[in-house]
Amino acid sequence: MNKDNFKKEILNHFKCDETLFDKIELYKEILIENNKKYNLTRLEEESKIYLNYFFESIIVYKDILKNEKCRLLDIGSGSGIPGVLIKLFYPNIDVTIIESNNKKCDFMDLLIDKLELDGINVICKRAEILESDERETFDFVTSRAVASLKALIEISTPYLKINGLLIEPKSNNLENELMESKDIIKRLKLSFEGALNYTFFDRVHNVAILKKTEVTSMEFPRMWKDIVK
Repeated sequence: MNKDNFKKEILNHFKCDETLFDKIELYKEILIENNKKYNLTRLEEESKIYLNYFFESIIVYKDILKNEKCRLLDIGSGSGIPGVLIKLFYPNIDVTIIESNNKKCDFMDLLIDKLELDGINVICKRAEILESDERETFDFVTSRAVASLKALIEISTPYLKINGLLIEPKSNNLENELMESKDIIKRLKLSFEGALNYTFFDRVHNVAILKKTEVTSMEFPRMWKDIVK
């Protein structure tokens, strides 16, 4: 996918102006320039950055998110995917990113500054360690390629408001991951709202959507060693 193909595909699915594409180009340049320094991605070819990095990271949110005032948490964003992209496409959403890798946090701070973005912040810590003022505060929680669905559900749910949505893009293995997550979904009082399925350029993308129905017990999330045990 080249620059023109990317722009054409994005305009087929999103309402956006030229400013967005200017920001995307700057993002790409900053990514390429700093890739080795911060160990950000193995996708070094421009065609792969447009397709696998940008397009595939944002397209799965097109039918879920709206450009309206709300709070979204991205867990494990790494190099800004999908959190920074979500901010670019939905500027009215307040975005918080949690990332445990110090170097990648430094890169995202640099990226946010260069892109001149407001209403987005990066917290450098492990996501399963919550402060009291972080519980039940977000309308949406999402992540991409971080961990199994079962683990992500436990880490993410305490951050969600009641009726907030957990949005989890996953691979073709979603059905199996949902089966493995059955018990934790029940314990955390989540309602499975369904899955969205997309196919772009012969690649299948599944998105699990779960709604929080009750306040989460203080016993969750457990420490990571207990979650993956």
